[in-house]
Amino acid sequence: MQRPGAPSASSADNQPAAPGSGAPAPDAPVDNTNRLITPDITTALTGTIPFGGHTLPLPAGVWHPVLTGQFGPGGLMLINILVRTDRGVVTGVMIARTATEQLPLDVVQAATSHCHDDRNYASHIYSDRPDGRNECAFVANAVMGPNGAISSDELIQIAFKRLSALGFPMPSLFVVANWILSSGATDATKGSSAVTYLLAPTKPGTVQLLAPLPYWDKAALAQVPAADEFIRKTDRWLSRWVPLLRQSMMRDVGNMAVSPDLARDPSAP
Repeated sequence: MQRPGAPSASSADNQPAAPGSGAPAPDAPVDNTNRLITPDITTALTGTIPFGGHTLPLPAGVWHPVLTGQFGPGGLMLINILVRTDRGVVTGVMIARTATEQLPLDVVQAATSHCHDDRNYASHIYSDRPDGRNECAFVANAVMGPNGAISSDELIQIAFKRLSALGFPMPSLFVVANWILSSGATDATKGSSAVTYLLAPTKPGTVQLLAPLPYWDKAALAQVPAADEFIRKTDRWLSRWVPLLRQSMMRDVGNMAVSPDLARDPSAP
């Protein structure tokens, strides 16, 4: 992800939805293990969705599928990218990835290294074991780059190109709420998951940011109370949301009920 005044620092890259029906994804990376499709974006999703043998909770609002499928060696990884809108404007994008096997330690370390970035607004380390068991979460930002690029990750680029082609207005910056979990060598249940939320810190129904772009730098944030409060709310929401993600992605919890209060993130319509 691009951050104001900083070199490329991906919040969603290097991290671990469910295959659906639709057209093959255009511009997909050339790899015969990739099976990516662009589902009917008018499909409305609320509450929870099945994902990699689990039940993934959705934050408040109506979500729509943008890109889904399998990728990586042997199609090991599953990905699901969803979008949420309000009055036609994007309020959130969710990028969920999972694998049912333990990932190589260097892959896990590359992903969780973002939790230790001092440019993050907030970071939470839940587990950091030498055998690969890692769990962390952080709040950061991502700036929209040239041609609508918000990440160096090819799959995220495909999703955002689709949203742009369909004419969805998007802000120039998103607040990133990210959670990463990977099993360790001694864990009985193997698997890795990462769920990234890109939340629009904008005035309702518009792409107008709560603060001009330069003020989203960590050091300048306190100068604009509305932006500072949005970050604080995001961190509080993510801290409450993580236990639900952990529960849902560690085991199949079936028809989980998510309270409306818990599901309501700061950019929810």
